[in-house]
Amino acid sequence: MGFIKIRGEKRQIDTERPQDLVVPEYNIVVRNSILGEGVTIWSNVNIYGAEIGENTKIGAFVEIRKGVKIGRNVKIEPFVFIPEGVKIGDCVFLGPNVIFTNDIYPCSCNESGELKEEYEITSTIIEDQVSIGAQSVIKCGITIGKGALIGLGSAVTEDIPGGVVVYGEKAKIRRNLDESDDTAC
Repeated sequence: MGFIKIRGEKRQIDTERPQDLVVPEYNIVVRNSILGEGVTIWSNVNIYGAEIGENTKIGAFVEIRKGVKIGRNVKIEPFVFIPEGVKIGDCVFLGPNVIFTNDIYPCSCNESGELKEEYEITSTIIEDQVSIGAQSVIKCGITIGKGALIGLGSAVTEDIPGGVVVYGEKAKIRRNLDESDDTAC
């Protein structure tokens, strides 16, 4: 047994088993998800079939889909969308409005014009200690390496090695982080 926080209020849960929580007064829906000790959830949050590590903070208006794995001590700011196929390491920061994708060739209909029910999920890996700035979009099928810093508003379309700073409409490596850099976490 352990505790999570819903809008600052402690609630006891079994941290080893999938949980189903509905908290209508805060528009919180958690279905079949494992929540680690000390997870904090704010309002208007949907979590479906995910694993959330201990002490992770989930801001308002966040959606986390089935199969997503999120490490320990992660901060997820408001309006973040994390679809199936995303794995996030420990001590990661996701700024407001960060969007992950999970289908390289998304479409609504098949060739005959019928609604497409299935799509191909492409995995994305965010390693430990990554920080992703507000309104960044992360293309599926990539890995962002340990300690990388993604500047706000970036469109990340290819693998990013650890310990670098990237930013821009199509994010590019701009420089390496080093131990003496004041901007390093």
